[in-house]
Amino acid sequence: MHCPRCAGTMVVDHFVDLATSGEIWMPGWRCLMCGEVIDPLILQNRQEPPVVPGRPCEQSHPHPPAPLSMSGSKSSRTRSQA
Repeated sequence: MHCPRCAGTMVVDHFVDLATSGEIWMPGWRCLMCGEVIDPLILQNRQEPPVVPGRPCEQSHPHPPAPLSMSGSKSSRTRSQA
């Protein structure tokens, strides 16, 4: 298996889950190059993002955020202008 983040080699590993599943050890995969961890719960959450009650979906947002403008910023001035 190859890492989805860096295409490195993934190895089978076991992780401690003390919060939700009731199992102490969970099987998963860990990348030897970047440390990315993937287990069945992570894959499930990536496929079905949680819905937060009372918060609109990103897709239903009527106006996308405006791009940031770099004009007039202090970082564009040279040291002699400051």
